[in-house]
Amino acid sequence: MNRIIIFLITLFMALQISILNAEDIDEDKTYNSDDLSTQYTFTDDNFGVTVTNNATLSRSQKLFIFDDAERVGNSITVHSGSTLTTTGNGNTIFTDGAELTITNSGTISTSTNKSKAINISKSDGVSITNNSEGIIRSGGNTILGTTSPGSDNTTIVNSGQIISTNSTSSSSAIIVSDNDSGTTITNNSGGEITSKGNKGTIIVGVSSTITNSGTIKNNNLDKNAIQLKGNNNTITLKDEGLVIGIIKAKDGTTGNTLKLNHGVGKSYYYNTSGDFTLQDLDGNQVVNGSAGSVGQGGSEILDDVLGRKSLNLRQSFARYKSTKEDLGKPQSWGEINFSTFKKKQNSQNLSLGLNSADLSINLMYPNQNKDFILSLGTGSQKFTKDHSINRYSVHSGFLFKDNPILNMFGDESFVLGGINLQTSEREILTNTRSSGKLSIGDNYETYDLLAGTKINNDFLIPNIGATVGLSYTPSHNESDYYSWDNKGVSNLSVYLDDSYKLNLGNNYQINLGWIVDVRKMILGKDQDYEINGTAATFSQDADTTQEVTLATNLGFDKKITDDHFFKFNLDSTISTQELTSFTGNFAYKFAF
Repeated sequence: MNRIIIFLITLFMALQISILNAEDIDEDKTYNSDDLSTQYTFTDDNFGVTVTNNATLSRSQKLFIFDDAERVGNSITVHSGSTLTTTGNGNTIFTDGAELTITNSGTISTSTNKSKAINISKSDGVSITNNSEGIIRSGGNTILGTTSPGSDNTTIVNSGQIISTNSTSSSSAIIVSDNDSGTTITNNSGGEITSKGNKGTIIVGVSSTITNSGTIKNNNLDKNAIQLKGNNNTITLKDEGLVIGIIKAKDGTTGNTLKLNHGVGKSYYYNTSGDFTLQDLDGNQVVNGSAGSVGQGGSEILDDVLGRKSLNLRQSFARYKSTKEDLGKPQSWGEINFSTFKKKQNSQNLSLGLNSADLSINLMYPNQNKDFILSLGTGSQKFTKDHSINRYSVHSGFLFKDNPILNMFGDESFVLGGINLQTSEREILTNTRSSGKLSIGDNYETYDLLAGTKINNDFLIPNIGATVGLSYTPSHNESDYYSWDNKGVSNLSVYLDDSYKLNLGNNYQINLGWIVDVRKMILGKDQDYEINGTAATFSQDADTTQEVTLATNLGFDKKITDDHFFKFNLDSTISTQELTSFTGNFAYKFAF
């Protein structure tokens, strides 16, 4: 009997203590010191709580609650360094149907595997903003809205960390009910939403929107990072944002859209499950099945390389002829060219932006009625979206100055063929790797043939000429996902050029020159390729298949002896493809 009385007295005292450790929020309040036992209850509308000064508010469960599911207009603001936490199996913040706005720059957490940091079940219109310093963490479901009738119209904006640390099947960072609608999740650059469980990191219902510029990650790569349970949801993957884990739409659902917005020329491959409508907001060609796109421009770049090679040779021929005239007798000749150019990206026609640096050596050796040409080159192209190509080339052929091969149309011709050995490195975004990125490589060769003829005019009439370029690249595979079918490219250039000399005494000479080149791709506009076995064809925009180039030249010649000349030249180039180029070269007469 005495034991029963003692027990009842103890229970009564515990209840009284519990009541004493509860505080009603019926006005705006600020907490700036630690409290490890009090439960806070919103008992009126339109009031806010601010936790600041590195304060920690903690209890075993249900730290913040509501006395009425109809409460509206209340808010909780946690400043940097401050913490809201529970230590038992419960909810740190439980809306229980009420409306609430949470702004977190500190920490909102729980410490057990069955706890929720924020439980928004039954509520409509909850807003959660987690700033860059903010951490929302739970051992179980971190932000939960699954208790009937779920949670509609939830808005979550994250720039910090939302983390579920549990590795069991009950763990998601954000999860709402299958039929919940209007969920909007925006993960900004630098924001991280991660989980370790067998469920999706983010699970939404119907008519919801997920926009990612940060990181959404499931540490289990074969599990879901984003999971759509219903219809008419939209996922937008932006900028350099990473998704790690499968993107899944539930079987039988409709109207789900995956939008990609990584920039023109950015390559990506995402493992998806279920039915999605795919859209690339930058105009890149996206391949169905799993969502994949690759920075295009293969044929466009081959056309550019052919055109620049042809222009480089023609300018070298002009300088060679000038030196030969000065020497008055056949002599071997060589020059080294350094060039750099920048091409602006065009989002309208998907022309890729790039920076290029090239080095070439052109050697000429006179031999009876034709001159032997040997051209060696190396170059590097760096595209705007994590893609680079290094190129090494060897070309040889003949220049026919006085015995042209096309007598009907010119009095000077050339023909040249060779090979380019190319090494490609590309970084793609992918949810199939733990880093969210994958570096892939490729080695391939391209075979070139260039031929041209020219009519040289005297006095003030400019010279006129034409060249044809042919290029063939056999099929090749990048190390992961991408395969390229063989492709051929051909172009035609028609040009006008002229040069002028200004003698400064017997040993010095200034050279001026210009060339206007009109180039058109004839064949090779279409490019066939595969992404993870899914075939596609990319067709160049018409604007990228033609170019008008103006190149100007300023040169300086120094006569050393009767048999020796040193030449230095600066070239500048502009074109309708928004390309600007500067070239420096020097030449010296020497014998092979």
